[in-house]
Parts: sequence; C-alpha cells; structure tokens
Amino acid sequence: MVKTQNKLVENNNFLSKHFTYSNCLILIFFILSFIGILNHEMWRDETQAWLLARDSLNLIDLYQNLKYEGHPGLWHLCLFLITKFTHNPFFMQFFHILISTASVYIFVKKSPFNIIEKTLFTFSYFSLFEYNLISRNYNLALLLVFIFCYLFTCKNRNYILEFLSLAFLANTNIYGLIICLCLSITLIIDTVRLYKTGKYQPDKKLAVNLTIGLIILFIGIGLSIFQLFPAAVQDTTKDIQQNIGQETVFSIFDFILIMLRRLGYAVRAIWYSYIPIPNFFEYHFWSKNIIYGNHFLIFIASFISLLLILFSTLIFIDKPLALLFYLSATSGVLIFSWLKFQGTLRHHGNLFIIFLASIWISRCFRESYDIPKRFHKVASYLKKNQKKVITIILLIQMISGIYAYSMDLIYPFSKSKAAANYIKQSGLEESFIIADKNTIVSPISAYANVKIYYLAYDKLGSFFDNPQTKFIKNQSELLYKIKLEIQDSTVENILILSYPLNIKTNELKLTKLKNFQNSIVGEERYFIYAVEKI
Repeated sequence: MVKTQNKLVENNNFLSKHFTYSNCLILIFFILSFIGILNHEMWRDETQAWLLARDSLNLIDLYQNLKYEGHPGLWHLCLFLITKFTHNPFFMQFFHILISTASVYIFVKKSPFNIIEKTLFTFSYFSLFEYNLISRNYNLALLLVFIFCYLFTCKNRNYILEFLSLAFLANTNIYGLIICLCLSITLIIDTVRLYKTGKYQPDKKLAVNLTIGLIILFIGIGLSIFQLFPAAVQDTTKDIQQNIGQETVFSIFDFILIMLRRLGYAVRAIWYSYIPIPNFFEYHFWSKNIIYGNHFLIFIASFISLLLILFSTLIFIDKPLALLFYLSATSGVLIFSWLKFQGTLRHHGNLFIIFLASIWISRCFRESYDIPKRFHKVASYLKKNQKKVITIILLIQMISGIYAYSMDLIYPFSKSKAAANYIKQSGLEESFIIADKNTIVSPISAYANVKIYYLAYDKLGSFFDNPQTKFIKNQSELLYKIKLEIQDSTVENILILSYPLNIKTNELKLTKLKNFQNSIVGEERYFIYAVEKI
C-alpha cells in the first residue's frame, strides 16, 4: 500500500514537472517568435497574400484576385478579415506566430513524442523559422495536420471535427490537398476496420456524424479543386506553349534526360526536408541546401533519401494505417514535384510533416500485425533504434533552425521594409511611384501602404495578378515608358528598381535618392530615383 502511494506521488511529481516544462517550452517559443517577427522583413511571397486581401473589396473580388495564385483561399480569407481592422502587415505576422504557437502547443501537449523530441522539434528549422517567421499558408497546414492527428488518436473520436479539419487542410495549399486526401483514405479505412471488428456499434448517432463529416469533407475538397482549377489550366497552357510548341527542338533522348533529372531532384526532396542543412558559407543561405553545386554530395543526398524512405517504411511495417498514409502521401508529393512543380525547401517541408504525422499515428495506434519473416531482423533492429534516428534528424533540424533564426535576426531578410520606411519618412507616399514590374517591388506597396504604377503592365496596383508574365526589354524602353507616363504628372515622380540605371537620357532628369542592398533574399534590393521632365 505504501509502495503504491509512493509510486502515485512520484508519478504526480513527474507529471507536474512535465507540465511546467512544457508550458515554459511553449512560452519561450512564443517569445522567440515575437522577437523574430519584429526583426523579420517580409519578402514578396509573404506580402502578396496580404496585398491580395487588403486590396480586395469583398469576397467575390478576393476570389477573382485569387484565380491565378495556385493556392486555395483559406489563408487569404483569414487575412481578408484582419485587413478590415488594420492595413498594418505586422498583424499578419502576429496572427501567423499565434498559429505557430498553437501548432507547438498541440505537439508538446498532445503528441506521443518524448520530451527530448518535443524540445528539438519546437526549435527545429520548420517550426522555428520557415513555417514561423515567414508568413505563408504552410503553417496553417501544419496546425491542421497536428489537429487531425490528435483527433484521430483520441479514445473517443469526433468524426465531424476530424473531417472538418481535413476540409480546412484541403484549402491551405496543393500539398495540403494531397495530404488531406491521404488522411481521408486512412480515416475511412480505419472506420471500416473498427466496424468490421465489432468495436463500433452501428447506431444512428454514429451514422449521422459520419454522414455530416463526409459532406463537409467533399465540400472542402470540392472548394479547393474549384479554386485551384484556373491556375492549373493556365499552367497547362504555358506547358503546351513552351514544350509541345517547340517539340522539334527536343529529341526523345533529351526528354528522357530531363525527366530523369527531375526525378532525381524529387527524390532528393526527402533529404532537403528531413535534413535541411543550409549553406553556412553563403550569405544568401535561404532555401539553399549545403549540397547545392557539389555533384558528389548530391549523389550522397540521393542515396540517403532512398535510405530514409526505406527506414520509414520498415518502422511502420507492422502499423498498416501509418504505413498506408506515409507511402501514399509521400508518393503523392514526390510525384507532384517530379511531374508538375519541383518547388523549394518550403514546399519540400510537407514531406517532413508527413513523416511526423506518420510517427504520431503509429505510436498511438494499438493494432499491430506480425512482420513478414524476411523483414523481421532488419525491421526489429530499426524499430528498436528508431527514436535515436528521429532524435538525430530533429537535432540537425534544431541546429539549422537556430542558425536560420539567428541570421534573420542579425541581417535583413529583404530590403523592402527599409525602402518603404525611407519613402514614408521622406514624405513620398503622395508621389507618383513607378516600377518596371511588380514581382520584386510589390512588398514596398505592403509596407508603405501605397499603390505603384507598374510599367510592364501599364497599370496602377499592388500585388502581382497577371498570369502572363511581361518584361521590359531594356533600359531604353524603360525610360521611354517613364517619359510617356509622367508627361502629365503634377506631383513628384519616384522610380523604384531592383537594379541600378546605367543609361542616360536628355529627356529626363534622374537623381538617385537612395539604394538598399545586401539582403538574404538577394533579388530584393532597391534603387530609388527622383524623375523629372526636361
């Protein structure tokens, strides 16, 4: 009796310490995140969503503006609501770290990972930096995957909430849609299994919940596809124009080589997402893995990627549902990367989310099956050591995360905020602001809360919305377009470029006011000129 009481006291003390530690972990993460966004200068893909939401008059206008984005509109809808109260993009960043903190909270409080794994993940590359300080829709997908994993592994399931989380997940991005489809199949198969084994009694309440949940899921998936369709058609049209239209230029042999090269990159996405080691020797480190440019390291990374897939398959081999989800979701993302869009590190990170979700499901899932004899020894060895391998992966992720966070803290991520502050401090907001194209200059519109006239598209705007990319051929054409646009101007004219002017003209007086260079995103440097007619 005394021993039992002592054990209960020890368990209570352990739980109390764990509770205190986990709360401190979440609080430290939020504080670091807040400090991080105070020092993070947003780049164009971050401000693009904000500008779309800010400059859409209503929900119909928002949908029209989203047509060629290639993303469903859940994230933009959230920002649309925020912009009804403020036009300060900082509140998008603050909202984003609230989502990050919610993800960490669920992972730390509800997941089956041990305290070391939870700590390492909290400060890992994707959790601390890529899906935290950089405000995009990928963080929303991470939160919804964690919510689903928690609901899926609860003792008493709520099918309406599970399918609702999946419906929202489908509307975050294309990778969220792929993961949603795979998780939906996993959930449906598990429900059928529970029914057949007699663990679920066929009652009216369960049938109603499943029916409502499935309706919600189909509506969510349908909305996602409906929003993605215009961009998919546009991309297909471009592919036809660029590839089929120039079919005579390429031979079958060239086509096979291109596809093999793309396949190799798709496979290496496993390495990029599981082991995102940035190039420590380069100032522009972001989205550049240390293996870039080194053929020997690329070969090693490809080999390790295959080993990681094999390792994951064997540790899930006695948990069919976890294995089904892991292989289907990973294959779906890799095939999309191979055949459609190769992507960068922020896209590849979804593979690591799939890996974590599969481990979560496998550790909570009680049903297991005998391992085939030919896999028994290897699988048993890997399963015994899986926590060590996962800890090593998370440790590498944490080192990369702290490095990226520190770099962003010390150096400017983009020069857009500095350029916008100069415009505001110099009282140039009321000027006629001109730029050659919108893709590089648009973040200034978000920070300065101004409209910019984009010469390539002959229009006043903020975000980039034209599916047909246009360019100004040379600086002579640029100056000619500027001359036409400012001839009737009655205010000061300001020109913003991402490159310096190296041409002179007798028809315009161009005075360099300021230049902003040396940012982590190398393209986002700015040269500001005052333009006058002669």
